[in-house]
Amino acid sequence: MDTYRRILVYATVLAVAVSAGADLARYDHFRLYRVLIRTQAQVEMLQQLEERSDSYSFMGHARQPNQNLTIMVAPHKIAEITELLDRYDLEGTILLYNMQDLIDREQSTIKPKTTPPEDFSWQYYHHLDTINAWLRLQVSRHPQLTLIELGSTYENQSLYGVKLEKNPANSAVFVECGIHAREWISPASCTFVLNELLTSDRADVRQLADNFNWYIFPVVNPDGYRYTFEGDRLWRKNTKPYGICRGVDLNRNFASDWNGPGASSDPCRYDFAGGSEASERETQMLTRYLVENVPKLKSYFSIHSFSQLVMFPYGYKTDRVPNYDDLVAIGRKGVEAIERTHGMKYVSGAMIETIYPSSGDSVDWVYSVLGVPVAYTFELRGPPDSTNMFVLPAEEIIPTAEELLAALVAMLGEATRLGYYEVASKMSGKAVSILSVVLALIVIILPIEGDVAVETAARYDNYRLYRVDLATDDHVQLFQQLEAKSDSCTFYGHARQPGQQLTIMVSASKVADFEDLLTLHSVSGRVLERNVQQLIDREATTVKPVTTDPAEMGWEHYYQLETIYAWMDSLAARYPEFVSTLEIGTSYEGRPIKGVKLSRRPDSKAIVVEGGIHAREWISPATATYLLHELITSTDPTVQELGTAYDWYFFPIVNPDGYRFTFTGDRLWRKNRKPYGLCRGVDLNRNFDSNWGGIGSSDDPCSYDFSGSGPFSEPESVAIANFVREHVGPARIRTYIALHSYSQLLMFPYGHTAEKVPNYADLQTITAKAIDALTAVNGTAFRGGSKYETIYPSSGGSIDWAYQPGGVPVSLTFELRGPPDSPDMFILPADQILPVGRETLAAFVAIVREAARLGYYAS
Repeated sequence: MDTYRRILVYATVLAVAVSAGADLARYDHFRLYRVLIRTQAQVEMLQQLEERSDSYSFMGHARQPNQNLTIMVAPHKIAEITELLDRYDLEGTILLYNMQDLIDREQSTIKPKTTPPEDFSWQYYHHLDTINAWLRLQVSRHPQLTLIELGSTYENQSLYGVKLEKNPANSAVFVECGIHAREWISPASCTFVLNELLTSDRADVRQLADNFNWYIFPVVNPDGYRYTFEGDRLWRKNTKPYGICRGVDLNRNFASDWNGPGASSDPCRYDFAGGSEASERETQMLTRYLVENVPKLKSYFSIHSFSQLVMFPYGYKTDRVPNYDDLVAIGRKGVEAIERTHGMKYVSGAMIETIYPSSGDSVDWVYSVLGVPVAYTFELRGPPDSTNMFVLPAEEIIPTAEELLAALVAMLGEATRLGYYEVASKMSGKAVSILSVVLALIVIILPIEGDVAVETAARYDNYRLYRVDLATDDHVQLFQQLEAKSDSCTFYGHARQPGQQLTIMVSASKVADFEDLLTLHSVSGRVLERNVQQLIDREATTVKPVTTDPAEMGWEHYYQLETIYAWMDSLAARYPEFVSTLEIGTSYEGRPIKGVKLSRRPDSKAIVVEGGIHAREWISPATATYLLHELITSTDPTVQELGTAYDWYFFPIVNPDGYRFTFTGDRLWRKNRKPYGLCRGVDLNRNFDSNWGGIGSSDDPCSYDFSGSGPFSEPESVAIANFVREHVGPARIRTYIALHSYSQLLMFPYGHTAEKVPNYADLQTITAKAIDALTAVNGTAFRGGSKYETIYPSSGGSIDWAYQPGGVPVSLTFELRGPPDSPDMFILPADQILPVGRETLAAFVAIVREAARLGYYAS
């Protein structure tokens, strides 16, 4: 399984970045799920999920009903996976609540990079340099051992192995380890086996050393292995760049049905097969050496983890190999020997029967191309539902390696009995079990903390906020590709042109890769926030409970939907002469879309204020309710006049389902909650019938700016549009103001084109007056202009529709605090609600005054 599609490019300067204290990928609150697939619909859903999202790491592929599958889920997708399991009636168990806990625990069992080879042991994991130094030490101590250097990798690391030859007439056994970088137990077990072959005084192990010529390569993927220590513990591939992504799954790169079933042509996938068969240096060096330098090769063992399997060809087809029965018998002997050693149960069979289809792997290649008759892949500890996955505790190294050695003794013995080898002396054929020690598999069960809402809510631990400068067309294209490929990188705006600055939130597991991307492509960037979850946790202390009495509502805290609605009702009860509540429609999930009408002089010109259309922008409903409260209760004569001379219609939360979900599911949710296939939600501010589906919107339901299945496909946008059209009428509504955050902008139409609206000059004047008034309150700097000019192109927005065809001549959008490079984003501290409200009220006064002066409210 690997971490998802890696959206990021690797730089050859990684070593420099690491030595300078580069940031490691982290997996705080990444969860491990085990799901039971029962139906074809569930298979297809999971296939789509794996294909489209790099926030889900699949340990295998969804293939068929009655299959178990392990998936690691990024914390910002916890709410989503919870909902998907429920919607598709998929049985799932949480194996692990926090992957980073395993990685942190493992750190104490890693020896320093400077460890002398004399201190090498199997109670610890070791860096690449230490392993290579230990190999050289063994060569110096054992004259029958030869060091082999195949050549250099993409990062110019040497690929080392050793040859143990006591009799040139012996058949050869080749042991390939560490081809998947994160599987640390593989190099550890292989070095243990080598040490036993060199030093053991056990008769059966001595026979192995004497009767076979051994070729052992502990780390076939040195670049990837090194990167698991210095960049990303769960990295699988090598590190060669391919476009905007990096790395090839070397065990999909061999010329055996290359790029067939179980391999991918997408460079961002964990099982990317490469640019062509044997495209990678590691594959080329290994295959060339096997062809040219390993005579009498009769056995090949590829050592992996995890799942406790002993497998033989084929991986890419269901056809049985000619010696299928023999390989079954040999594999059975290995499995039996493993169980006798420490009681661990392994399963043996053809790869396609036991784990999943795979193409281009080393074992199929040596069997099919080189004709090596005894070829096996081991998946070492733990079991398929292991909570440890590739992060096997170091205390299990020796027991695991003892099991591997026992299996090799038994399997080579059985293969000898079946006549596969020419040996200088006859093997006993009887596997002698290693010291039997019962070792219980350590399963970490972490307690569930909090109530249901907390358990299923998205988290953003150590997610980073970057601000990058797009200096060139290449930079623009790079980030356009990145946004299209990765949902682990959340873009706040789209890459459009050189000279643009862009804010991007990067998942904790992608931080190391993102840093490499910036370096490799010479992109200037800075970190605005190192841990987004800290912002959310800080804000949570300022959120009032859902049971809060509406009489207590103020503007020093954030409030939930139910409290705001109750407060709106309380206004109508307190001021029945001129305040009334409205229900203009029902959301997808059945919640009312509520508004308040303030009318002291019936049939006055009307102003509509829209808030909360984007769920995560909490400052929008807070500001809308503050403005409404001031228009009703203020003693300031200017504000009183404003609240008297016009009819006001406030809709503080146009997106009630989404707003509620930001409290219970995902604080950074933007859209409504209507399902569209695998994904949920429509960006309601792309769903209006104004150049619907055009620039700045998406037809992908999983995109944050998905415009819906058609104009006005969503009940929420229909409700507000029907209200404007039918309940008030365009002749009386003269101003429509939408409240958003963030970026400190005051904008007017259009969003979809640079074409200027007919009253462009008037709207420029109105926004300039409003910005002057706003800035005078607290010194907050805003910019004004059309949406297209100021923020980014967008289509299907509410103010564009209100302007044309809605016929509302003064249609404006506020992007409230903070500035474009705000580290707070949508998580504006509650102590800013009142300052934002006061300065926005000043802007409202200026807007209405200037619009009146220009004649927009004349009869």
